[in-house]
Amino acid sequence: MKIKNVLMYPKFPIVLALFGLFIGACGEKIPPEESVKQRAMARWAIRVTGKIDGLYEYLSPSQRQVLGRVAYERTFGGAVKYLGAEVKSVSCEGEKSNDYAVCHVKIYIKFETRGANTTKAGTLLEETWIKEDNQWWLALK
Repeated sequence: MKIKNVLMYPKFPIVLALFGLFIGACGEKIPPEESVKQRAMARWAIRVTGKIDGLYEYLSPSQRQVLGRVAYERTFGGAVKYLGAEVKSVSCEGEKSNDYAVCHVKIYIKFETRGANTTKAGTLLEETWIKEDNQWWLALK
């Protein structure tokens, strides 16, 4: 197969991108602050779409043992529509090489209230993320 033909193959750029991510992950360790920031933004990307499917999977395994999916999903109301989210800071505590650490994430949330008097606003939230089983998870308070 000629190189020109390989580059024209529609899935080739996807395979190349995944290969690059794999090689990058093997050679360089991502700082905990960056890992937590990525996880927090991925979770808020779901919230901004207005969906709740997939949010439960961001809870720590230990919290999922005591809080079922249905109970967790019932905590979400429909009075607010999220318009955007931006991580402002991430600060981590504990041994970074340890299996357990805690990070505090400050996120600026843009939202609008639903109802007769729609109001757009923003607020700064703080989330706590914990490292469990070598992955970062949202810890509910």
